[in-house]
Amino acid sequence: MDYRIPGVLKTEHEELYTGLNRAARVGGDVGDAAVLAFKSFQPHAKKEEELAFPPLDLLPSLAEKGVTTEVAGMIKVCDRLKRELHALLREHDAMRKALEEMNEAAMREQKPDYAALAKKLMHHIMLEEHVLYPAAILVGEHIKLALYGPPATIE
Repeated sequence: MDYRIPGVLKTEHEELYTGLNRAARVGGDVGDAAVLAFKSFQPHAKKEEELAFPPLDLLPSLAEKGVTTEVAGMIKVCDRLKRELHALLREHDAMRKALEEMNEAAMREQKPDYAALAKKLMHHIMLEEHVLYPAAILVGEHIKLALYGPPATIE
């Protein structure tokens, strides 16, 4: 089965990428902070698009049809996401710091569009941490449970 990234998430990443890229070119403290955020965002977004977003593409199908053996390959993706979750969260911390600096600089330099962009990215990070990552991990756990049953317990 071909796994894709939900279009809404791909579009949002592209918009954030474009906005950060534009902010990085404005110069001043806003540009400096945006460069730091952009350098973190680029490889981080690529990792998310490999690990966190493809499981989410299965959600409508899982909700409608349940689990089929076609989706068993997603277990490896979800397990890798679980293993790399702490690294992704550390990357978020670095991005959040740069975005907070960008927001503060944008307010000082009276560039409200870039303050709004920083806030939008911080909101996106919170959405990933509180909803998207856990949902992606649960997709893998749901598939495992449906295909292989509950894990054996040791008595």
